[in-house]
Amino acid sequence: MIQVMRWVIAAILMAVGSSAVAKNTFVIDESTPVVFSDPSTLAFEDVSNHLNLTEIQERKNEFVSPKEIGVPKINATYWIHHRMVNQSGYDKHFRIDATGWKNLNAYVIHADGETTALSATGFVPPYNPYLSKGLQHTLPHEFKSPFPVVLLRAGEVVDVFFRVNVVSLFPPKSFLIQWADDRIYSDYRRYSLYLEGLLLGSLLSLTAFAVFNAFQSRDRTDAYYALWITVAFLAVFALGVIDGNRLFEFFINLEDIQLFNQESLGFTFALGFSFAQAVCYVMFARQFLGVKVFYPVLHKVTNGWIAFVTLFGIFSLTGVFYWPRVVPFVPTLALIYSFSVALILVSLFVCSYLRFRSGFGFAKYFFYAIIPYIVFRSNFVFSVIGVPSPFGLLSDQAFGVFLKNPWTNQAVGICLEALIMALAVVSRTQWLQNELTQSAKRQTELIEHQNAVLESTVAQRTQELVEQHKALDASHQVVVGSVNYASRLQRGQLPRPIRLEDRFVSFSALWEPRDTIGGDVYWLSSSEHAGSFAVAVADCTGHGVPGAMLSLLVSNSLERIYAQDSVQDPAAALLSLDHYVRSGLNQDRPDSESDDGCDAVLLQIDRERKKVAFAGAKLGLFHIRGSGELTRHGGARCSLGYQAQIAPKDRPVTKEMDYAPGDVFAIATDGVTDQVGGPTGRVSYGYRRLEAMLRTWCHASAEEITKAIREDFAQWQGLQERRDDITLIVFKL
Repeated sequence: MIQVMRWVIAAILMAVGSSAVAKNTFVIDESTPVVFSDPSTLAFEDVSNHLNLTEIQERKNEFVSPKEIGVPKINATYWIHHRMVNQSGYDKHFRIDATGWKNLNAYVIHADGETTALSATGFVPPYNPYLSKGLQHTLPHEFKSPFPVVLLRAGEVVDVFFRVNVVSLFPPKSFLIQWADDRIYSDYRRYSLYLEGLLLGSLLSLTAFAVFNAFQSRDRTDAYYALWITVAFLAVFALGVIDGNRLFEFFINLEDIQLFNQESLGFTFALGFSFAQAVCYVMFARQFLGVKVFYPVLHKVTNGWIAFVTLFGIFSLTGVFYWPRVVPFVPTLALIYSFSVALILVSLFVCSYLRFRSGFGFAKYFFYAIIPYIVFRSNFVFSVIGVPSPFGLLSDQAFGVFLKNPWTNQAVGICLEALIMALAVVSRTQWLQNELTQSAKRQTELIEHQNAVLESTVAQRTQELVEQHKALDASHQVVVGSVNYASRLQRGQLPRPIRLEDRFVSFSALWEPRDTIGGDVYWLSSSEHAGSFAVAVADCTGHGVPGAMLSLLVSNSLERIYAQDSVQDPAAALLSLDHYVRSGLNQDRPDSESDDGCDAVLLQIDRERKKVAFAGAKLGLFHIRGSGELTRHGGARCSLGYQAQIAPKDRPVTKEMDYAPGDVFAIATDGVTDQVGGPTGRVSYGYRRLEAMLRTWCHASAEEITKAIREDFAQWQGLQERRDDITLIVFKL
């Protein structure tokens, strides 16, 4: 009975009141498109922001045309009034698209006075009809819309009031509310899933190809392509589709999770991947086209654009745009972002064309690929800034409805771009391989030519080098022979064993030139007066041949000093040696070029008196008694020879000392004490180590002492280079 009364009331209203409401009523019939808007919409701005439905009905006469209000204000509250009549002849369910509005609440007042309250759950409603049931097992009527759905019975006239708030990031551009036939939309959604699956499958395949190719080639351009296509896949995966759900919601539901100030984690993902995809695409395009090298100005511009988009994305994701002080600037920033995207894409389009014209054939694929991306991306930008899109002219059929959605429209553009860009990457790789092949061929030809020239040159030079080598070898043999002969001469001037007989209990000398010949020499007088004889050690300036020549002069000078078989005071003998060296090198002359000399020590040993007279010039004497007591006698601070004469205060002084049988005497040049080595390779052998060895081995023979010191010295030196000639004499009296 009640149902009959409803039909009667509806018929009366249709018959009697049609003329009265015709001006404000939107008629739904067989000609109404699948998606439509009510042009007779009325709106009211709720300044107080707390009016309820009853109060709004009382102020229904204050509703005006949206043109009188203008563009919806951000963070403002509005009431929108629709009057609709279903004249299609049967009941219909219509979904209300809440996109662009925040906290949409719908109140449907039926002809019998019954009121139905509906509400949207946010920017993108959190609902996935496929989480619990597979696609193939879902019937069309089971596709529940996440948007508010209104039942309009056949012939029924209803009043619909909407209470809405404006979203700051992507606000609506007018007060027109989109309606859609829910059943037909569900059917369209069912078939659009195959298109969306095709997009994702294609992008997933391209992603796998790009990642594998990047690892194989180790090329930076391929790496950027892999990064972009991976982010592009995730961006499409997170895009909202026809019914407001996201593609990844077939696997996981993130809509109930809030992040920062956004409606949901799902929306944050979608927005974040969208910004990241744009940035990664520009980075790849710059690398692919060589923008940094060929178009440096554009490269700097894109750097600034990447920084701007990054900040814009962070502000969008963190909800900064919802702050009251920032809200007024959001439309301007969104407009700047939209036009900046278009400007960057056009610039890259021009660059690809110019690169193709300059001879880089692979650039044509980029040129072709960017065209669909610009077209489909422009549709998304148009939807953001409120400009009518050319796709709006498509019919309300399955594919047309699919392309009218700006989010899925963008996904199609990305997929087409990625498919063609894969050809661009492959073409670039082939082009580079051809360039490398041609370069290698040219290099081979050049090398072959150079080899031919070199072979003739080498044959000529080889003959010349052979002749030069023979000459150098002959000269080398002469030099080596001369040096070896000089070495024999130098060794010949050292004391012969006959001079050592009956003079020492034991005598041993360690004499090793740094080179084949050197500047160190030790000397023993050949004559003997009343059991007294002289021992000397000299360290001459230089090494090798110069040092050897100077040591010969010193040795001959000592022979001259002691030629009369007279007992000499050691200090006086050293002064005489200084005179002979200076005279032999003409150092007293003003034009003398020699400034060489030697350090020396001279001993006068009197066996009958058991005394040793010592004098030294820089060099000293070690005296170790049988008790192990060691005394080091230092020489004077002067050297012998050189152009500067010895000052009176620096002249050698003779020191006389007693000795007992078994006492050990040792003389060492600075080649022993100054040699670096040890664990660090930087520490000198030093006097302390030498003295410790002399104390330890003082009871052994002179030969055993020098052997022990030689082994310890070699271990200390290690792999370090020999610095100087070394001389060490040890004797016992």
